[in-house]
Amino acid sequence: MSDGPGAAPAQTYFLSYSRADERVAMRFATDLRARGIAMWVDQLDIRPSEHWDRAIERAVRDCRGLVVILSPRSVASDNVADEISYAIDSGKSVLPVMIERCTLPLRITRMQVVDGTRDYGRALQQCVEAIGGGDLARNSAPRFSPGISDAALIERVKEQLTPFVGPIAAILVDKAAARAESTAEFYDVLAERIESEDDRRRFLALAGKRQPAPERPQRSTAESKSPVIAPAEVDRLASVFTAYVGPIASVIVRRESTAAASAEELQQRLASRIGDDAERADFLRRSATR
Repeated sequence: MSDGPGAAPAQTYFLSYSRADERVAMRFATDLRARGIAMWVDQLDIRPSEHWDRAIERAVRDCRGLVVILSPRSVASDNVADEISYAIDSGKSVLPVMIERCTLPLRITRMQVVDGTRDYGRALQQCVEAIGGGDLARNSAPRFSPGISDAALIERVKEQLTPFVGPIAAILVDKAAARAESTAEFYDVLAERIESEDDRRRFLALAGKRQPAPERPQRSTAESKSPVIAPAEVDRLASVFTAYVGPIASVIVRRESTAAASAEELQQRLASRIGDDAERADFLRRSATR
């Protein structure tokens, strides 16, 4: 069981779900708890006075792994996407449980998914076995055997990637090494995690690759006319936003900046993610362009 409201001990599993799937998600959480598995659930473990975003960020950071309930509603949820990304980027194990057929989020397409669309009891038992038997700890790796086993190459690539993505490079490289079937694919998988096209080209040049990673779809003519938010402004807003939602801020700001047509719109999008009225007003004041 959980150690009390707001707590997320190291052996606790975080439940990620869409509120639209609350009935099924709570049933899973209740049944898993009844079988001795500690589950952290927002509705049960966040104090009434606690800041929701900060409580979620802390729970994902401190948990052993994440159990995500998949449905068309949850895969469309920004909050669920943020929780999955933060868990994976933090090196947490992830167990996807599909309750309705849907398109898997890109970041978990290679994971073993528990099928709960037909037999609830069997799906619940698979969850218990995966968590209790240790399979969950291995679930963040691909289903096939590691393709890159050259320790020297792996360490070298970590050093090469770090200038482009920071300390998270070590986690990304280990995961890519487990899923890549060749050195070329190894570099391509990692290049996809670098946002700047120029930086992607420079990273791939370190591998002696002439071809860059696949380019992102080009914007339509209408989209291309939209104002572009300067990277420095995105970084500034992310720095301010971190004080209100914690380290997950960078994930949220990057995603919202691709949808916002201006810095002012990005500021408003971020403000809407802050639940407390006073903190929202404080964020708008501190993030205003001077």
